[in-house]
Amino acid sequence: MSLELLVGLDDLATERQLTSGWSVVALPLGEASRFSAKAAALLPTGMTEFHAATFNSSDAASRKAYTDFLSLLRTAAESGPGSLLATTLNNKSWHTSLTTFADKFVPTILAGQGIVDQAVIQGAADAAPSLFTLVRLLDSHPGSALLRRLEMDKNTKTGRFAIQNLAVRGVSLLAPDLLAILVNGYRNQLFPLSPAISPSGIVVVDSASSFLVQGADVLGNFSLNYLIRSLGPTTPGRTKKAEIFEHVFHDVLPQTQFGTLASLDPQTLELALNNPGALTFRVEPV
Repeated sequence: MSLELLVGLDDLATERQLTSGWSVVALPLGEASRFSAKAAALLPTGMTEFHAATFNSSDAASRKAYTDFLSLLRTAAESGPGSLLATTLNNKSWHTSLTTFADKFVPTILAGQGIVDQAVIQGAADAAPSLFTLVRLLDSHPGSALLRRLEMDKNTKTGRFAIQNLAVRGVSLLAPDLLAILVNGYRNQLFPLSPAISPSGIVVVDSASSFLVQGADVLGNFSLNYLIRSLGPTTPGRTKKAEIFEHVFHDVLPQTQFGTLASLDPQTLELALNNPGALTFRVEPV
């Protein structure tokens, strides 16, 4: 039986978007279910989800809950083969190139299928860069693995996109199913060792309904703040996120000289990569 994965995917960016990218949580099917069940029990009274934007660094209960949540995420990743926890950041020019490519490539492919609905085209083009990146990040996985379900955080464009029903060559499809076909084609050409995506495996969800997306959100934001804190003094809230991230992952963090790869503006505290391309920050538990 092939390895089946569940994945949560979320985007992240610095405040002025000089640096942006995505965070990924990939877990084996059974472990992902156990992780979600245990995560629900960690939510303090009054909290509906784990989200980095609502983290309260001055509240002890909030600090404990987010520490426990990341600890649970690490335990889940260590409990099964094929797990991946990663944050990948693009510098502005690289990110622009990637999104420009998707904005041109996706409409051309969809037009060849007779699809001209702008909600579909815009939503697919908006989602494609993150999916192309995910395929690259998972390229070290066995080719026999299958990405059974991919949960993506919903935004305005992907929300409109996800509810569309399409007729493609006489076959009725939900819009995300078409996106799976598109991404699997990209995977087959460039990253054949990456897991194929199940034909109906891509779903666009509200983060409150997905602990995998919440895991990706917290992992991405806290690891980003760990990187920022490694470059210089920052705000108390960012510092606390960095400390929690380091507390949970201290013995598996890569020994990276971040100062050679990125810089921090001391006035705006804005992060920028020093070189064109992507900085991928993997936490791979052993």
